[in-house]
Amino acid sequence: MGLGTQALCAATLLLLLVAASEETVPRLTLRYGSPCRLLNYFEVPGITNYTTMLLSPDGSVLYVGAREMLLALNTSAFSPGPQHRRLPWVAEEEKKRQCVFKGKDPQRDCFNYVKILLQLNGTHLYTCGTSAFSPTCTYINVADFSLKRDPSGKLVLEDGKGRCPFDPEYRSTAIMVDGELYTGTVSNFQGNEPTILRSQGSRPAIKTENSLNWLQDPVFVGSAYLRGSLPSSDPPRDDEQIYFFFSESGKEFDFFEDTIVSRIARVCKGDVGGERVLQRRWTTFLKAQLLCSRPEDGFPFNILQDMFVLTPGKPGTETVFYGVFTSQWDGKGPRGAAVCAFSMSDVRESFNGLYKEVNRETQQWYTDTHPVPDPRPGAVRSWPGLPMSELKSCGFGTSSPSLPFALFYPMGSR
Repeated sequence: MGLGTQALCAATLLLLLVAASEETVPRLTLRYGSPCRLLNYFEVPGITNYTTMLLSPDGSVLYVGAREMLLALNTSAFSPGPQHRRLPWVAEEEKKRQCVFKGKDPQRDCFNYVKILLQLNGTHLYTCGTSAFSPTCTYINVADFSLKRDPSGKLVLEDGKGRCPFDPEYRSTAIMVDGELYTGTVSNFQGNEPTILRSQGSRPAIKTENSLNWLQDPVFVGSAYLRGSLPSSDPPRDDEQIYFFFSESGKEFDFFEDTIVSRIARVCKGDVGGERVLQRRWTTFLKAQLLCSRPEDGFPFNILQDMFVLTPGKPGTETVFYGVFTSQWDGKGPRGAAVCAFSMSDVRESFNGLYKEVNRETQQWYTDTHPVPDPRPGAVRSWPGLPMSELKSCGFGTSSPSLPFALFYPMGSR
């Protein structure tokens, strides 16, 4: 399998990946036919579209987001009854009327579909819903499983644009890191402005550049927060990154039909954007192509459906990314899906290649021969004597000459 790296604000690289280490030991092993392989089924009459789930830190409660309903299930007993609690969260009638007025289907689109459900802290959850094509976010009190209200008794609601999709059918991802929300979604009603956004917290919001070279019709499937991906022999650094996994329209191939490619992207947690170039935009954004194919004949499984990140369980091991892939040419080859694994060392290596830019006439990527700036765009590194809280500890300074290069040479080659 292979990995190509596309660094927007940096580069994209083409690289053959080696299979993940065979030394990885699963935390749980069940043989086929084992009586321990039980599948519990849960359903509440009248409640549909179970779209998101969150397991409590102690594993005792499974929170579920559905259409206009939130559920808290006791993981020891999934059957309907006193073991679960319900929390209605219905879209406002005015928003439903506006949804219909804007031409949306009142029987399908104009409801509140819960799309985000995250642990904010020990006392509250953070949740967002489509709210009849008017994304809205709020807080849930864990103790009594209720929506948060202000002193006057009014629900505490926040604008969910850029955090939650408008359309309930659009796939998105979100992760909470130290009180800051990182999301991959679309930020407008039409659904044609994809974004990777950091919001919440005390810092200004920061997002991807509105460019097809950065994101082109992405379908997000997951995200993860990882720290310490650099080798342990390196000096202490601000090496905390957020990873996003998605499929998008690709420019790598000159085919007659539009081709979908799968990506892994990363941003630095310490990124604060540029001062003049890339203001309030990611300056450490990188993305890479994930290639998954059948070993016998090279048949491609090019659409990423889900991703699981296995972090090191013991010293000497490294993070491994396990992706579930399908093919857009399913009718022309073997049906089904494939699981491909990518090691962190291969991902990291792929982010260190040369750069490409788009040929304006052919709209294809080609390798550029300009020297790579120092510091390298998108690199995770620090300078002695600089505070770790600054962007300079996560790639380059906010006024670095690397930023224009990063903006106009967004893809790399290896």
